[in-house]
Amino acid sequence: MHLTPIGYDTVLLKPGEALDPSSPNAYLEGVISFLQEHGARRLLYDLGHLPLIDAVYYACLCSLHRACRSAGMEMIGVNIRPTAAFSLARLIDSSPPFDCALDVDSALRSRRIA
Repeated sequence: MHLTPIGYDTVLLKPGEALDPSSPNAYLEGVISFLQEHGARRLLYDLGHLPLIDAVYYACLCSLHRACRSAGMEMIGVNIRPTAAFSLARLIDSSPPFDCALDVDSALRSRRIA
């Protein structure tokens, strides 16, 4: 997992191939600590590498979102592929608890922080 401060109180998270979404508790504390150390108010989670989002990965995203909210931060999913968005739409019956944006620039513009 790569965490990169990109300015505007924002950190970009790019998960690695070895990320195990079935055990999010293994890394949640480290992610939140990193965000707090860098004074982040929002986390942009790059989903560009995922061709599909299944129930396990969605639960992992929701866990991270809850951890961010508990720490007073927001989480935004970015770079979601059309196939991943379609699989997510078929999986859930309401809007996800986290925001989504087309890409990093869109997420920054929509928050009027760029």
